[in-house]
Amino acid sequence: MSQLDELYKLLWDAGLEEKIIDFGSHAMNSMRIEKGYRGWGTELTPEISVVEAGLDRFFNLEHKSNFIGARAIKDLKDNIKLKLVYLELDAKDADALGNEPVFYKNKRVGLTTSGAYGFRVKKSLAFAYVDSSIDKLNNEFQINIQGNKINAKIIEEPAFDPKNERLKS
Repeated sequence: MSQLDELYKLLWDAGLEEKIIDFGSHAMNSMRIEKGYRGWGTELTPEISVVEAGLDRFFNLEHKSNFIGARAIKDLKDNIKLKLVYLELDAKDADALGNEPVFYKNKRVGLTTSGAYGFRVKKSLAFAYVDSSIDKLNNEFQINIQGNKINAKIIEEPAFDPKNERLKS
């Protein structure tokens, strides 16, 4: 801690050529959510499987089914109870932050894990784990934010840079 100022100056000077700027953790969270990136400790935890977290692109049971853990993944896919969904909210004055209840047809079906306003896309966005039987694209959900039920819909692609072409943006 006693060398924090010196470390900051070294990093700053090294980054000047790359046009370094200061930013805060809320800005980083907003950018992460706009790109649909899951966060450790929110969407990804030791209790959540790769199947529940929607990380299907990291395993392929059709082309390779003999890797360690393939049987467990197949069992999970066949018996999945929760599924991570990426949501666009009709929020006006407050955004989801995480741990807000999610409703479908007035029944509590899940919980948000994180959320933020996406300044580049001008949309309120959130991740939530919901009952896997209702994780369909055209289903309308409501999220209880500060005592108000806010409409939300599942979106299939990241709100910003869906093809992930701007990794440094």
